[in-house]
Amino acid sequence: MLLKHLTPIIDAELICLGVAIVCLFKNKSKVWRSMILFMLITCLTELGGLYIRRVLNQGNDWLYNIYTIFELGFPSLMFAHLLGKYRNSKPLILTGLAVTIFIYIIELLGYHILGAQDLAISVMSVCFVVYSLVYYYLIIKDETYINLKFSAAFWWVSGALFYYFGSTANNLFFKIIFEQNQVTKGGVSAASLLSYNISTALNIMMYVCWSYSFICKKWLTK
Repeated sequence: MLLKHLTPIIDAELICLGVAIVCLFKNKSKVWRSMILFMLITCLTELGGLYIRRVLNQGNDWLYNIYTIFELGFPSLMFAHLLGKYRNSKPLILTGLAVTIFIYIIELLGYHILGAQDLAISVMSVCFVVYSLVYYYLIIKDETYINLKFSAAFWWVSGALFYYFGSTANNLFFKIIFEQNQVTKGGVSAASLLSYNISTALNIMMYVCWSYSFICKKWLTK
């Protein structure tokens, strides 16, 4: 019953999970292997959220609020690992974690677990964008030659940058630019429909980049 409600985003996540299992299960790096667990949690959250919304017809913000903790933790760990190759990344990562967790707790106290943690997610996204740009700066400054076409780290960071930068812009600007009274035949505002389509494209782009990075990590990275 749930399978007929699967979305393109969930399809992309399940494929990315499968690629992660095949490519990273025996990887020596615990950080890279942790992406299997993160993708598993992501898929379970999406499937659970879909079941709660479509089958039980209930709100699922509380589930995604819990997931935000994992979304903050696992990518932060990966960024710390990738940036740590070039510099001491702990001050930058820990600052981002502290600010995001502080805002998360403030929103949690204000809206309880049932309310969406929009500000915390936006701050987290901005932090990930900053980490990505710092990574690009460091590999440009580094004198070691890197074939970016086969670099697992580069494609993982690129996927994260595409998604978190794009989703931040999508969330902050598109619903302001488009008038909310523009309604489609299905009763959905034009702004919401456009925002959903952009979010879908960004998610798919990130998971394609991540899947390729896992492939690079197993077979193409020397």
